[in-house]
Amino acid sequence: MDRSSPSRAGLTLVLLALAHAAIHAQSALMPLVYPIVIVEYGLNERDIGTFIAITTAVGGSMQLAYGFLTRYVARPLLLAGGQLVFGTSLLVGGMSQSIGQLLGSISAARIGASPQHPVGNALLSDLYPTERRGFAISAHISGGNVGTILVPFVGGALLLAVGWQVTLALFGIPALIIGALLAIFVREDHAAYRQRARASGSVRQHLRDVLGRGDLRLILGASLVAAGGRGLDIVAPFMVLYLSGPLGFDEQTVGILYALLLVGAVLGPILAGTLSDRFGRRPTLVTYYLVSAVGILSFLAAGANLFLLVPLLLPFGTAVFSESPVLQAYLADRATGPMRDVAFAVYFTFAFGIGAAWAFIIGFVAAAFGYPAAFTIMAASYVAAAGLLLAVRDRGAKPEPA
Repeated sequence: MDRSSPSRAGLTLVLLALAHAAIHAQSALMPLVYPIVIVEYGLNERDIGTFIAITTAVGGSMQLAYGFLTRYVARPLLLAGGQLVFGTSLLVGGMSQSIGQLLGSISAARIGASPQHPVGNALLSDLYPTERRGFAISAHISGGNVGTILVPFVGGALLLAVGWQVTLALFGIPALIIGALLAIFVREDHAAYRQRARASGSVRQHLRDVLGRGDLRLILGASLVAAGGRGLDIVAPFMVLYLSGPLGFDEQTVGILYALLLVGAVLGPILAGTLSDRFGRRPTLVTYYLVSAVGILSFLAAGANLFLLVPLLLPFGTAVFSESPVLQAYLADRATGPMRDVAFAVYFTFAFGIGAAWAFIIGFVAAAFGYPAAFTIMAASYVAAAGLLLAVRDRGAKPEPA
């Protein structure tokens, strides 16, 4: 990739952010759909935890494949094809008449969305230098979260007006359009990439390097642990269920509180990425993990007091949605060249796989012991992740290959 072409880098970032917005919009819609299908299909919190676990595992199982596929299929083609599969799956999901059909369509959508993180981040890491990489990856995530924040308004209104099936189908249309745009406008010299990848070593060698290096193992470990309280897949759905269930807020109030939480998902990553470019990845990450732990315990302590919840949710959302992109930039700094594609494949395989396990665990704990126990586990996961990163020997990234 030609880093000297800011227009290519900028266009790629914009289109990847739009693709990410479509994916996040669906992810943010599902926490609003879960309370409806709980009633419609006679489910409970444990069932929703299992649903999240299965769909997350399906998407996560695809992540490792991209460390191999990128050597044979151009990364823009993988990204465009994934968006088309994602959009089509949501259209099919709109015709669901049972929880099994919904499970199948959302699982297929997860497969379509699976290239977005490992392939998209690897492509951006090649286009942007180290001193701008934190911003690029965070802008990619933050752009996706623009789709997230629109959901309580657009998605909430559609759910009331046309029901959850039609709403789910409508969310697939932008994904199809974006998939076509990616196919048309995003390019890379795949022959040159393949030559560079072969010269750098085999996928098996890169996999051994990723799993054998202590610093990369600690970064991967932090991701696995922090997944117990991660953004849209864990925090958001269980917060919505807690607000609408035990706290007894009506749908409109829940929508407003959810929107406050999600505003932080747009503002937070760009701020955190910029701070990490300036002050370092590890100090930024440790700070954000600790702020997230304090934030979720404060949310729990606030209970149904709106005077405490309203000013709390925006800064909490700013923190809790920001650690993941900075952690990804930290990984990209240390795993250079084509090894980075394998590192991201491993990272997201582990992240989504453990995310599925965490969703099941949190759902079980919430159903068996109550939401306070579940939120306390989430807070503990942040603190444990911070501890792992403190053990990383922060020597700085190795120079990028020419």
